[in-house]
Amino acid sequence: MKSQRVDVAIVGAGPYGLSIAAHLAGRGVRARIFGSPMHTWRHAMPEGMQLRSPGFGSDLSDPAGDFTLARYWTIRGLPPAELRDPVPLDVYVEYAQWFVDGTAVPVEDVMVRRLSRETDGFSLDLETGESVRARNVVVAAGLTHFAHMPDELAELPADVVSHSSEVLRPSEFANRDVVVVGAGQSALETAALLHEQDARVQVISRCRELTWTDEPVPDGRGLVQRLRAPDGRLCAGWTCVGFEYGPKLFHRLPEQRRLSLVGSYFGPMGAWWLRTRLADVNIMLGRSVTKAAACDGEVELALRTTSGTETIRTTHVVAATGYRVDLDRLVFLDDEVRRAVRTAGRGPALSRAFESSVAGLYFVGAASATSFGPVTRFVAGAKFTGRTLARHFA
Repeated sequence: MKSQRVDVAIVGAGPYGLSIAAHLAGRGVRARIFGSPMHTWRHAMPEGMQLRSPGFGSDLSDPAGDFTLARYWTIRGLPPAELRDPVPLDVYVEYAQWFVDGTAVPVEDVMVRRLSRETDGFSLDLETGESVRARNVVVAAGLTHFAHMPDELAELPADVVSHSSEVLRPSEFANRDVVVVGAGQSALETAALLHEQDARVQVISRCRELTWTDEPVPDGRGLVQRLRAPDGRLCAGWTCVGFEYGPKLFHRLPEQRRLSLVGSYFGPMGAWWLRTRLADVNIMLGRSVTKAAACDGEVELALRTTSGTETIRTTHVVAATGYRVDLDRLVFLDDEVRRAVRTAGRGPALSRAFESSVAGLYFVGAASATSFGPVTRFVAGAKFTGRTLARHFA
């Protein structure tokens, strides 16, 4: 069944898709948005999780700025000071639903099965059997499409290894031996949650030292302090503020310089508030997995260390090894479309308006980081992205 053509179709209903849809509506651009609202946040994050980004840096974006997390916080009657504390996942999901209801974003909870090109636009085949025709398509795919499993762990049976995005109920690992591989927020928070549910946890990381986010800067800082380290939505300091407010300047840099910066900043780190929760967890640094084998319901891991090799055994391995943008993982993209997209590093090469080498096809969120900087890997980048696309399409 063919439907009427729309100006813009948005694939994905996470923070970026919802924010873009709100900005387009504010400009009177006809759009349809497809996907399960906040699917990654609802179905690929563990119970008890808290956001690494501070509350004031986690807003979804609408044109007037009426539907911020701070306003929702006030409406719920929560103490304003607590907005600087870690935001619980369930509260954030409730906030996102409040945003959808308040902005009247017309989300269609249906999956796109195939995206292909037509003579004058695109065709999107939905799981309902409907075929939508669109002049332009914005791909706002969530991180779950890009979950990375290292080759050394990829051949293990599914019952003894999981990516961190699959560990939804830490209580299921109570009284079990678990090794978490990684050193970022996913690894460290997963380890803390498992430990608090009575799992026997070890963390393995190839880094020599863990990196932690800074504690929120206190209110009422003096002018000199604010000039030395201005407040940003992700952190304090000129580097953070530069990435946050300079995506257009970042886009002007040579491609190799952009790739280098994206790979160097905002790398694996844990939130400052996890330190005390991990005090009793065995964290083994300077070790990398070289081989993994399963036998009789257990996993034997061969590790390379600074002084040689060692072997440990466990009943389950959690690969908290992050996400890598890979267009081949977007299975709804038609092969012809996928091959036509020019890449920069692992991500698509994008114009100043987020448009790829396929005319009318746009990529946002983590897929746009190699073009606009690391801020677009975080919710904080949704405001810039939504405003830019709304102006462009209008």
